Amino acid sequence: MYKKPAFAILLLLMLASAVTGQEKRLSISVEIEGLGEVLLEETPVDQNETTQLLLKKPGGMLQVIDSYDGLLPADLIKHDLDGDGNLEIISLLRHPDGIDVIMHIYTTDADFKKIFPESQSENNPLICREVFISTHGNQPAVCTRHLVSYHDFGPPELYRLEFYQLQKGLLVLAQQGFTEGNHYNILMNRGALAFHNGQYLEALDFYNQAISSSTGEISSRAFIESLFYLAESRKFLKDFRNALELYQKIVLEFSQNQFTDTAQSEIELISQNIEHPDVLSFYIDVTSHINCDRWETALELLQNHRLGSAESPLLDRMLFARAEVLTALNRVDEAIEVYRSIQQKFPDSPIISSVEAALEDMLEKPEETDGL
Repeated sequence: MYKKPAFAILLLLMLASAVTGQEKRLSISVEIEGLGEVLLEETPVDQNETTQLLLKKPGGMLQVIDSYDGLLPADLIKHDLDGDGNLEIISLLRHPDGIDVIMHIYTTDADFKKIFPESQSENNPLICREVFISTHGNQPAVCTRHLVSYHDFGPPELYRLEFYQLQKGLLVLAQQGFTEGNHYNILMNRGALAFHNGQYLEALDFYNQAISSSTGEISSRAFIESLFYLAESRKFLKDFRNALELYQKIVLEFSQNQFTDTAQSEIELISQNIEHPDVLSFYIDVTSHINCDRWETALELLQNHRLGSAESPLLDRMLFARAEVLTALNRVDEAIEVYRSIQQKFPDSPIISSVEAALEDMLEKPEETDGL
């Protein structure tokens, strides 16, 4: 009986492997009547992930509509988004290491004009967990589902839902809402969203609801986390007495936890400066703007108000806030100078360890971390 040589068997296995590799290439298609087949297809180039949006015309000729470097196909949707009788194409892509999708929308006219994003240079704001077709006001709508995850005690999770409609060739936000539920993870994340938008009364309401959630007993870790953000919200509302009580509860009534040191620091800050209400209030205003990512407003306050200058008894913290803002605004060299001035002027400051950690991180040489 004839037996194939070992090298022949190996060659067959290699060919089978190559064919299998080709079969694993991702490709999604939809048929457009009168135009042909639209494909969203993975096309590796020089070992880099690339995806192309293609039109396969009757007869087999391929037209490249768009290319996406470093992304993989996720889904391809066709729908008449504005009710004019003409279909639009939605291509959804994802990063090889991620699960969120990135959306691009095109007309199906002769040149496949891109509707969204409007220009090649525009940062795509619609990176979300899921995209699907829905309706709003009896009209077609693209619904995007965004995970809100400041706290991680789910499931269930909190999602922000956004409904977009195509109006006169532009994608317009028609409505925004949230998934419903009274589980403490959902309520805490609603509180966190309000907190980071500077809506501190609303944050208090959601965190209080989380603590008294009717869906079951809140976990101890989630309870402490909720207490901390209740204290923070009280602080930003300048209700210092109740803020102190909550910080003290975290420190005194619970064993060492992730918020103990921060809560103790806030107790010291408020207690030591309660007799300087104007200074403390100004500092809270600055840090509230930082909390809400209003960097320019925070910097303007620090630069133009006398309490942000050398007259302030909280100068070390004012300078630290300035350095944080400068870093966020990518003015790194200026931030380093400010951190160094804190080291020189306030070597015994309670925030000196944070200053040194920030400096070490900013001055770290790239070659020291290469390959790690």
